Amino acid sequence: MYFYIKTEPALKFIDDIKDYFGKRQLNKMLASHKARNILFCNLNNAKNVGLIASIKNEDDYKKVQTFIKYLKGEIGVRNVETIVFYNEKVEASFLSSKLSFDFFTSEDVSWSRKPLKEACINFSEEKFDVLIDLTDEFIIPLRIILVQSKAKFKVGKYSAENEPYYDFMIDSEHNNFHQFTKEAVRYLTLING
Repeated sequence: MYFYIKTEPALKFIDDIKDYFGKRQLNKMLASHKARNILFCNLNNAKNVGLIASIKNEDDYKKVQTFIKYLKGEIGVRNVETIVFYNEKVEASFLSSKLSFDFFTSEDVSWSRKPLKEACINFSEEKFDVLIDLTDEFIIPLRIILVQSKAKFKVGKYSAENEPYYDFMIDSEHNNFHQFTKEAVRYLTLING
């Protein structure tokens, strides 16, 4: 009788274990952050905005850069800080010109998916007027940053799974980056704080 393990399923099994412990850690953090003081802020009045994003390729990188420029130029937000997760171990060449934001990779997280890079820790400490999560999927390292963030008002896409994380959710019929950011700006400029 022979036993063998394929490499990919074994790696997936390890990733599943890491995700399990990451989610447990995240749930503990959520429980301790329930008593936040939420302050609604109109985007037109925001002095500093934080953005959380995940990129997979250069096109995603350019979309995030374009949105940063829009917030600064069209909306007039003076300070836009962005933290981006790139889920690869090797840094892509387009990230070398990271003038618009800080990024971290899977090499910069602990075994239980907690971000360890100083830029992530500093981002969480910032008291943003508004923090917008631009991600489409549940990414544990970014959720940890989101939960630990000292932002006054947290915004993201609507789903039942997302309810504990955000102060304001946008239920978009569209599942594309440009439509979500357009709707986010529209609603966040209508809010009266």
